[in-house]
Amino acid sequence: MVSKSSFEELKSGDRLPSPKGAALEVFRLSQKEDVTNLEIARAIKADPALSSRIIKAANAPASHQVRPVVSVMDALTVLGLNTVRQMVLALSLVDSNRNGACKKFDYPAFWSHSLLAAITAQKLVFRKGLGSPEEIFVLGLLSQIGALALAAAYPQEYARVLEMASADGGAGASLIELEYAEFGLDHNQLTKEMLVDWRLPQVFYEAALHHENPARATIAEGSREWHLLQVLHVANYFARVCLAQEKQRQAMVPKLIFKAVRLGVESEMLIELGDKVLLEWHEWGKMYGIRTVAVPPFAKLLEVAPLVPDVLEAVEMPRNSVAYKLRILLVDDDRAVLLMLRMLLENTGHTVIVANNGKEALGMVEKHMPQLILADWIMPEMDGIEFCKALRQNPEWRNIYVFIMTAQESTDRLVEAFEAGVNDYMIKPVNSKILAARLVAAQRVVQLQEELEFDRQQLHKLATELAVSNERFQQLALTDVLTGLPNRRSANEHLEQQWAMSERSGRPLSVMLLDIDHFKKINDVYGHKVGDDALKRVAETMNLSIRKQDMVCRLGGEEFLVICPDTPAEQLYRYAERLRNAISGIVLHGTHDRRFNVTVSIGLASKEPGLLNTEMLLQFADKRMYAAKNGGRNRTVAQ
Repeated sequence: MVSKSSFEELKSGDRLPSPKGAALEVFRLSQKEDVTNLEIARAIKADPALSSRIIKAANAPASHQVRPVVSVMDALTVLGLNTVRQMVLALSLVDSNRNGACKKFDYPAFWSHSLLAAITAQKLVFRKGLGSPEEIFVLGLLSQIGALALAAAYPQEYARVLEMASADGGAGASLIELEYAEFGLDHNQLTKEMLVDWRLPQVFYEAALHHENPARATIAEGSREWHLLQVLHVANYFARVCLAQEKQRQAMVPKLIFKAVRLGVESEMLIELGDKVLLEWHEWGKMYGIRTVAVPPFAKLLEVAPLVPDVLEAVEMPRNSVAYKLRILLVDDDRAVLLMLRMLLENTGHTVIVANNGKEALGMVEKHMPQLILADWIMPEMDGIEFCKALRQNPEWRNIYVFIMTAQESTDRLVEAFEAGVNDYMIKPVNSKILAARLVAAQRVVQLQEELEFDRQQLHKLATELAVSNERFQQLALTDVLTGLPNRRSANEHLEQQWAMSERSGRPLSVMLLDIDHFKKINDVYGHKVGDDALKRVAETMNLSIRKQDMVCRLGGEEFLVICPDTPAEQLYRYAERLRNAISGIVLHGTHDRRFNVTVSIGLASKEPGLLNTEMLLQFADKRMYAAKNGGRNRTVAQ
């Protein structure tokens, strides 16, 4: 093991990769505060190959040039002095470090990887608008320069470290540990120190240090620094995927998809970006003299990639203080986005279902009734806005909380979304902390809505129960408990109604007043139970014998009233006699198996001139009932 090293020791020992020739002169001149573009241009022109590469970089698609750049001076104007200085440094390092003394270090593969990472990072930054694509190209190209530096400074020792790492399965973490154990620093730490020494932008330092394991960086998610770190991480993993053997590549593609999604590069975008990167990689490879290999079209790579939860890296969403868990419907046509969001949400305890477009989502809403929906804006068949409009047309779904996910924070588009019924929105790529915070707000709203709905249902249930109770109490208030017949109060109300109808229509109205004969004797001789049986049997017989329009009531004791609408006096008597005869057929069993028949005395009255109200009608019936009793009982008296 070598003695513990430091960057200053390596630098002072002149063992690190450094610019040579014209590049060294450009680097030296750029340290001067009063250097002019003309001086830099002259130094670059001293190396024709370097000049052509700088001009080509200025003509790259990301530079938005209206007319081609044909001179080094024009390239300096387009790219800027700092970018040119960085590119000259990178190009010089490539030219002067194509091979070396470290036998286990694959120099051609290193530069193939670095060029791929550089082009990928440039494309990603250009798409995301995070900074100068040319500067990011340099960062990508130099992102692993520390490994080259260790190979240059300690060729034999680093060869042994690489061999040990390879025997350990080639895991990156294992290599880092072995480097630190051997040299006192690892290749990422050394990369950072070299970028600092070369005066590259400060924002690059953390990205270079943590790009292999972004989870170790203490950078706020969603910040520019975080995005640059993710860009460099994705770019280097992209390079690893392209340079891997076919079998190994198939296993790596799913992770690449998830890494890209977290940066906001969804599957279709990744296919387009991947094919462009590979095309430029082959073109730049020829210019740089860097080896390239054939890679299948990215559409074919992604098509066969199995997306399963175990390929998703640990991306946790902050836990919130609200313990209210939700049924969430995710709607997106990108399977990687669906799986990543699903894992984030399920890890925090929510129940998640997924749909690939708005049309499919409507069926899911019908089946699962989610409390919250996260829907992408752009989808096939039915997009997020049309889906939300359709959702809000159903009264039962109007309270479902809806997030729309969009890649652009356009005021007009957001107004359109809110008018369609969206509750909130999130910008893609979805920031896990922002998602957690917005979910807290949504949870409160959903919980409040459900508590209000629960209260409404409870009130409805209580109102229903009260209505049933009131109806039951009213029934009890109007019903005789023993016989189940309407009681005196009910009889009075019904008779008043029939009297009023008779007054308006001139139709006849009659009543029968019945009294069970010798009822006191029945109670005294046979007991009250038999007396009650007598009342019940009389009530049953009357109910079975009366007409549908008539009403039989128990007024109290052994007295019953039959109200007979549309019944003139001449018909009433014959009707009463049939009823009396039916009752007289009742046979009851007393004590010692003694049998007896029940009879009734009936008094009749019909509405006629001179009768002013129901009270007078009942008085007439009552007098005639007593006349029937006095006349020997078990008879009907009409006059």
